[in-house]
Amino acid sequence: MRKYLLNNPGKSLRVSPFNAPYKAWALVPFFILLSAAVGFTSGLLKYELIDSKMTAILPFTLFVFPALLEELFFRGVLIPRNVVDSGRKKTFKAIGLSTLAFVLWHPANALLLNGSAIPLFLDSWFLVIVAALGITCGYSYAVSRSIWVPVIIHWATVTVWVIFLGGRNLVLGQ
Repeated sequence: MRKYLLNNPGKSLRVSPFNAPYKAWALVPFFILLSAAVGFTSGLLKYELIDSKMTAILPFTLFVFPALLEELFFRGVLIPRNVVDSGRKKTFKAIGLSTLAFVLWHPANALLLNGSAIPLFLDSWFLVIVAALGITCGYSYAVSRSIWVPVIIHWATVTVWVIFLGGRNLVLGQ
């Protein structure tokens, strides 16, 4: 297990996102379009600037959790770093299982750890967006072999959602 962790998330932490091939970012526009369509139609997204004295530190806190910590586990641990060398079938399976775990984590988190998040984390439209984010981040990790690419995608998504699109900041309890 130690060797796996050193080879998987360990090595992926040392790969710059600036060296990632362009195709590592290929799903981002589709994710944005799908999330916007689902989010605005369902009411999960609305143009609303957050009103908080903590706004200035939010990008930093959201970088650590959820972006970095969730990506280290759901991509860095659950998807073998060199999975693309094993072929498409194994790559799709790894991304699919990682995404399934990522989606299930949200309701489990709400039910077991954060009861105030239950309405959001059990919302089916929210979980559709979470699945799309999981697939996008899983693909970007598999292609780039860098944990930083999915961390950036995840961080940008949550930060924009919380600060500009009426997202609920679970860190601040808003």
